Amino acid sequence: MITFINPRMQKRFESELSVTQSEVSLLLEFFPKGVCAFDLEMTGLSPIFDKIIEIAAIKILPSGKIETFHTLINPLIPIPEHTIQYHGLTNEILRNAPALKKPFKEFQEFYEHLPLIAHNAQFDIGFLVIALNELNLNPSLSDIYDSCKAARALLRNSSNPPKSFKLNDLAQYYAIEFDHHKALDDALVCLKIFIQALKFIKENDPKLNIKNIGFLYKLNSFQKSTSYILPNKFSKLKTYVTNQTDIYIKYKGGSHKGSFRPIKPIALLALPNGVVLYAVCLKSNMNKYFHIRKLQAISVEKPSS
Repeated sequence: MITFINPRMQKRFESELSVTQSEVSLLLEFFPKGVCAFDLEMTGLSPIFDKIIEIAAIKILPSGKIETFHTLINPLIPIPEHTIQYHGLTNEILRNAPALKKPFKEFQEFYEHLPLIAHNAQFDIGFLVIALNELNLNPSLSDIYDSCKAARALLRNSSNPPKSFKLNDLAQYYAIEFDHHKALDDALVCLKIFIQALKFIKENDPKLNIKNIGFLYKLNSFQKSTSYILPNKFSKLKTYVTNQTDIYIKYKGGSHKGSFRPIKPIALLALPNGVVLYAVCLKSNMNKYFHIRKLQAISVEKPSS
């Protein structure tokens, strides 16, 4: 199944962004039953309230055949201006695109039970899980791999590490040219970064298991849909996340257990054990995950204690 938005995209895939036969062979050494890399563009980073607007995927079959999936999706909600600057998709562009149900079912049929690879996969997989729950679809048995996690594990202590482990910096590191935030480009670059990780393993330590460095979890390991509903008492988090408003939280756990700490919220994510708040802890200046079930209180103003 190969569908493209326009002839330019098809030409780029066939001439500039192709997967070589040697790369296909390497993938099948590690994944003999096939594998699928994918990318989503969304209205924002939080699957708890944001929506998917583009899906692209590249599938390698056991025969070595390559199949490509692509679709645009009408989110049926306004797309924030601050995200349009990245993906370039507006409500006007997506006005005649289908709503989520039909294209998502087609995507699920496309990848079936194959292992799935995404870059910073915890963001993309959260959107898949929420969509599966909303559409009352059963999750596949797919293993989830993260090309960012794999690259970081293999390169962070190297003599010549990349600038960062973001998709665009890794693409530059491996001299891959692409249009960032175009889903098909991003899916293929994700796949090529993962291939580089497999090459590293094969050339440097064949006994190293890719599952130990790139695996996250199985898609069917997520909890039931009620686990991904934001409690009413924390409903304001949606606004704080959207506006990235600095807030104070009291959290049951960590080094500041039971006391308020300042954070800058980034996203509300769906992980296997429920909703988490992904944020910058302004005390340590580190990105952290805060489980909603352990969140005790939130405040915009600095509490007195």
